[in-house]
Amino acid sequence: MKMLFRMGWLALAAALLAGCASKPRVFFHAGDETPPAFLTGPVAVLFTNVDGFSAKLTASLPGADGGRRTMSGDLLGRQGALIFQPANAVKGKRARSEGGMFFIWSEMTHSGYVLSDPLQAYAPIAASAAPTNVALNTTGAVQEEANGHPCRRIEALVQCGDGSSERFQVWEAQDARHFPVRIRTGSGPREMTLELSDLRLELPPAAVFGPPEGFTRYDSPVALMNDLIIRQSALAKGAGGRPADAPRDDGPMLDNWRPSLPR
Repeated sequence: MKMLFRMGWLALAAALLAGCASKPRVFFHAGDETPPAFLTGPVAVLFTNVDGFSAKLTASLPGADGGRRTMSGDLLGRQGALIFQPANAVKGKRARSEGGMFFIWSEMTHSGYVLSDPLQAYAPIAASAAPTNVALNTTGAVQEEANGHPCRRIEALVQCGDGSSERFQVWEAQDARHFPVRIRTGSGPREMTLELSDLRLELPPAAVFGPPEGFTRYDSPVALMNDLIIRQSALAKGAGGRPADAPRDDGPMLDNWRPSLPR
């Protein structure tokens, strides 16, 4: 069983580190370079109570139109560092070889990277406000099951250096070192629910928590995304037409391009 687990880690590490030089099947748009709030926001500190883990994450998040949107992918943690790799839109055998966007974050430095496998590139990211304190309120804790684990539901208050704070309901798995397998904010337009499944409390390889050797550094995520959009547009034109799985709209792909923020 341990041998199978090691092989799984090697496969995941290869997926994170390997790039793809062929025409991508996934087309990216402005905004895809923005890391999700559950990785860079106050909630991320709640994932650092164990030395290492991997899990499948499904997030219910507020949408730009006032509705709800769902995001899923792999979440890894190692001694305060986190990786989120969104689920690939490509299915089947090509899913791991084509790659996509993924994000590396350090709760120790409150900074990280956005990375693009198709572009073989990365750019730095940072948080404007870092968590300074986490207060757990176990008064009135409720015993519930969540994602296959017996849990203790408690409240957590995360305070940040800019004076802001945020409250969460946390389902701590009593059979997995109190790791949070469900996290939820209060009700309202900013409500967020994170579900974690397939949890493994093991240290992921240290090598995947930094930009791969040979990746090109960009000054900003927007500059990286602009080049990726230009590249995929050129590849589509070079193929003599729009790929079957490209976005179906009447405007050119370069409509997604946007100016880089001034440095």
